[in-house]
Amino acid sequence: MNRAAAGLLLFAAVLGPALAQEQPPARPEDPLLMQRRLAMVLRQSTKHYEAEQYQAALDRLNVLQGPAAQDLSVLNLRGAILTKMGRYQEALDLFNAILATDRNYFPAAFNLGEVQFLSGDVEGSLETFQRMRRRDPRNELVRFKVLVCLLKLNRDDEAKRIADGLIPAGGTPAWYYAQAMIARKAGDEKTAQKHLTAARSIYLDTGCKLFDESIAPVKF
Repeated sequence: MNRAAAGLLLFAAVLGPALAQEQPPARPEDPLLMQRRLAMVLRQSTKHYEAEQYQAALDRLNVLQGPAAQDLSVLNLRGAILTKMGRYQEALDLFNAILATDRNYFPAAFNLGEVQFLSGDVEGSLETFQRMRRRDPRNELVRFKVLVCLLKLNRDDEAKRIADGLIPAGGTPAWYYAQAMIARKAGDEKTAQKHLTAARSIYLDTGCKLFDESIAPVKF
C-alpha cells in the first residue's frame, strides 16, 4: 500500500459513517472463490507445519477472517500447530470447542487425546480414545492409542488384550507397534526395535508416520 492510499483510508476513518454511506455496498464474495482461498491457505499453512515452521504456519492461518477463520479444519490445524509449539491449554480449548460443535469430528477428538497425553493427563487421554474406540471399534490407530495409555497407567494386562485383538500384517502397522511398546515397557529394547524395523519394511515411512509420532513422546 502506498502512502497516498494509506492517507485516504485514514481520512475515511476520520470522517466516519457519513462518508461510508456514500460508498457503493460491497458485493458478497463468491462462495466458490472463498472455498478456493480457504483451501489455498490450508495448503500453505500445512506445508509450513510439515516443515516444522510453526510460527509461519500460524501466521498463514491468521490471514483468514470471518466464517473461514472458524472453519473446523482451520481450528483443528491451528490446534495442531499450538500443540507443536507447546501451547497445550490453547490447543485443548480449540479442540474442545470443535467437539462442542461436532462431537464426531475425528481429527479434533484424536488431537484432543494427544494433547491430554502430552500434558500429562493420561487418564483423560485414555477416556478420550476409549470414547473414540466405542464409536469406531475397528480403528486400529485408536486401539493402539488406548494400548499406549494403558501401558503408561501400568494396566499392562489390559494393554496386552488390546494387542491380542490386532492383526499382524493387517491394514495398518498397529500390531507391530503394539508389540514394540509392550517389549519396550518390559525393558526389551532389542525386541522393540525388531518389531519397528519389520513395520517400516512392510508399510514404509508413510504408513508408519502417525504411529511414529504417537510413540515419540512415550517414556516408560
